[in-house]
Amino acid sequence: MDNQIQQPINSQQMSYQQFQEQVQRQQEQERIQAQQALRNVGLDPRSQQVQQLVIELQNIGRELQIAENQLQTQMDAQRRQIQSIRQSLQKAEQQAQGSVSAINSVAQQTQGPISIVNSAAQQPQQTKTYFQ
Repeated sequence: MDNQIQQPINSQQMSYQQFQEQVQRQQEQERIQAQQALRNVGLDPRSQQVQQLVIELQNIGRELQIAENQLQTQMDAQRRQIQSIRQSLQKAEQQAQGSVSAINSVAQQTQGPISIVNSAAQQPQQTKTYFQ
């Protein structure tokens, strides 16, 4: 059937158009033979094995997307938790600073002269003043 195709192409005996047609026929025959060889081993584009592989790859892609979405959700939740802890820490620091300021204020107020009333019999109603 294809004696012409299997013969070597001799461009000197034919016109350019005939030569192009011959090359195209030979390329088409090679393409058909390659497709047939793939079908023979079960690898043609319509084969069930290839379709199953494509489906499996699509499933893996979907699983990967789900895992990425879950990871992003977890990261967002952890980021919110860290922000909440940071805010709690800042609030506690402010409260501690306020307490330290109050203690310092009280300490400064009490650093003035301290009066001690001596109620001993030797010095009735006498007040002694000491400085810290």
